[in-house]
Amino acid sequence: MRVLRVVLVLGVLCLVAGCSSSSQFLQTQKTVSLQWPEKPLTPRVEWVKSVVSPEDAGIAKGFWKRALELLTGASTQRIVKPYGVLYDDGRLFIADPGAGVVHMMDTKRSVYSMIRSQGDAVLRSPIGLARDGGNGLYITDSVSDAVYRYDLSSDTLSTFVRAIDRPTGIAYNKTNNLLYITETGANDVVGVDMKGLQKVRFSNANPARQLLNHPTDLAVDPKGQVFVTDPLNYKVRAFTPEGVQVYEIGEMGDANSELSKPKGVAVDGLGRIFLCDAMTDIVKVFDAQGNYLFGIGGTGTANGQFWMPSGIAISGEFLFVTDTYNRRVQVLRLLPIEEDDEDYDDEHRLGQPDELGGK
Repeated sequence: MRVLRVVLVLGVLCLVAGCSSSSQFLQTQKTVSLQWPEKPLTPRVEWVKSVVSPEDAGIAKGFWKRALELLTGASTQRIVKPYGVLYDDGRLFIADPGAGVVHMMDTKRSVYSMIRSQGDAVLRSPIGLARDGGNGLYITDSVSDAVYRYDLSSDTLSTFVRAIDRPTGIAYNKTNNLLYITETGANDVVGVDMKGLQKVRFSNANPARQLLNHPTDLAVDPKGQVFVTDPLNYKVRAFTPEGVQVYEIGEMGDANSELSKPKGVAVDGLGRIFLCDAMTDIVKVFDAQGNYLFGIGGTGTANGQFWMPSGIAISGEFLFVTDTYNRRVQVLRLLPIEEDDEDYDDEHRLGQPDELGGK
């Protein structure tokens, strides 16, 4: 009788296996309506979905994988402790230091895989993710003191830069073709070329030399400015590509415009700065001049709430936030700016992919 039940279940799985559509991945769930800021203010962001497993990204398990799990009791590899996130060309990448892997969910091909250690390129604590202008995905590892390059065309992982002191954040600057890396252990940021050769060191460009105190995450805006989170100083700092500070945002506190534990940072095509405050569990949004606009989320496990938001990335009109202790990635949509919106002029409108996002 047990064999018969297994056969019947396998038959159902065979019918279901091909029913998932990756085109549904970034569609807003009609049953949930969450927007920020709340009315009567004009909403600027809406919640789309949470990603806990590949199935949430529209990736169905293959028939034989389902069958194997049914017979053996094995479960799908789920997100353990997500940090860095990146979405590009239909692929969602999630750096997971808790599992020592980078999850790769290809929503176009409906394929899930994991980037693991290969040879001397050992992933111990993958943190930050960045794409270059070609097939390179760059991964910082804060324990291995290295930056690795994963070739998306050949699926090979190799060492890109070694002997870097606890690298965390990383971002590609297309204005000068450099990768910027936060060297947390050295209180610095370095810019390297596509051969891994150092071209810029921020401490060399600032008189204070020790301006940063264990910097973590960073982002690059369309103009090439580099934004660096400086958590022990409770600030986000904006620099020129050469490393000269332009301005700073934040001071210690729990008021709307103040910061408690800044982590991930991203900048959209309007110049708005999206910043994860991991202590208050809020993504805080500032304008291009550093003025506070509104907050997203709050502490909790429900949709639109966070428990230590850490990494953040923007691709086109979508915002991706790693919700570390909830073991998920939350996806949000940046709402278009209407023509008669008094808060934005003609040069600052949304509704098309921004210059930072993927394809």
